[in-house]
Amino acid sequence: MPEANTPVLVAVLNNQADWQRIQEQHWYRVPLAHAPRRMAAGILAWYQTKAFGAEGGQIRWYAEINHVSQATRSQLIPEQPAHPRAQERYWRLQIGPLQSLPQPILAQRFRRITFISTNWQQFIHAKQINDLWLGDSLIEQLSQQLISEGMNVARRRLHDGNPPPQGTCILIPLLNQLELQIGGQVLRFEHEDLIWDFAGCLAQIRALQRRN
Repeated sequence: MPEANTPVLVAVLNNQADWQRIQEQHWYRVPLAHAPRRMAAGILAWYQTKAFGAEGGQIRWYAEINHVSQATRSQLIPEQPAHPRAQERYWRLQIGPLQSLPQPILAQRFRRITFISTNWQQFIHAKQINDLWLGDSLIEQLSQQLISEGMNVARRRLHDGNPPPQGTCILIPLLNQLELQIGGQVLRFEHEDLIWDFAGCLAQIRALQRRN
């Protein structure tokens, strides 16, 4: 069973040919030009589009990522050497056995999705696509971890002009970011940084605390 913070990447699956490769050859391709900023996920899952009929508009299948490499399209699909994108580069994600969720994660309507970054805890409990976006739950997870390590933690918005208590770790939610203040010093994390490298973010926070 993956740990709660294990990063999960949800990718779009919009054709049967890629699905066949996933099932038979156990790999999935992501164009470098459209790839998310980080590719260090532990789990890969797929949002199936209308091309899958009754299984469209949902996330049912996932697998562990065993290896990540790069290749051109012609190297990945040599039977199509004349394809217009034959020389474009792709991430090749080698995966383990396919697994299915007990209940698929549903979209309330068909959505245009490219990639969703989330973590295992959020993924395994999600019932709808919107449940995958971490938002405040990610900040709460970080807050609880810092409290468990003995830090004083408070949350406020930017418009709150009250000075923070001495030595308190202040968490300020921003759009797709989290600002953290300790003793007047500031760290900023993208939400994706907290998802993909939670341990690394914690290490930066601990280092900042030691300097104050």
